[in-house]
Amino acid sequence: MSPWVRPLALLAEVLLIGVLVTVASLPVLTALPAAAAGAVLLRELVDGGRTPTVRRFVVLLGQALRDPVAVVVPVVVLAVGVMDVLAVLGGLPGASVLGPVIGLALAGLVLVLLRTAARWSPGDRWAVSLADPSRDWVGYAYLVVALVIAVLVVAQAPAFVIIVPGLLVFAAVAVERR
Repeated sequence: MSPWVRPLALLAEVLLIGVLVTVASLPVLTALPAAAAGAVLLRELVDGGRTPTVRRFVVLLGQALRDPVAVVVPVVVLAVGVMDVLAVLGGLPGASVLGPVIGLALAGLVLVLLRTAARWSPGDRWAVSLADPSRDWVGYAYLVVALVIAVLVVAQAPAFVIIVPGLLVFAAVAVERR
């Protein structure tokens, strides 16, 4: 492959992974396993030059879904988030203070889940991985910047919502690999 084609191929492969992660995350229950499968594909691409395929993604997604914790965690996060938003919108006393605090707490939880998904490997237990979150605060700062940029990009061009999950997984893998 010529030297100027490789960066374009990498971009195309990352975009493919982004679409796969987005489609697999549509039933919110599978968001965490989809991110983990995308992270494994990215690591295989970078480490061994293995081209990502839909078949490999589905195999990795199935392996990630074997642990029930991978499905329960997104459901719990979604349920708590919805209940908190409903409480704030329903006139919870102190909502003007609690609203932003709850939002920041949920965003922090999403960052921890994203970094955990970036570290996941086939055969890992989700409970063990989630019990030992990364304590690299600089890495979290990098992911916050990536998340803010992703939100701004989608706000300006909503069509990018299709690939943004893959780009966030890419950022998380890059943070874990630095």
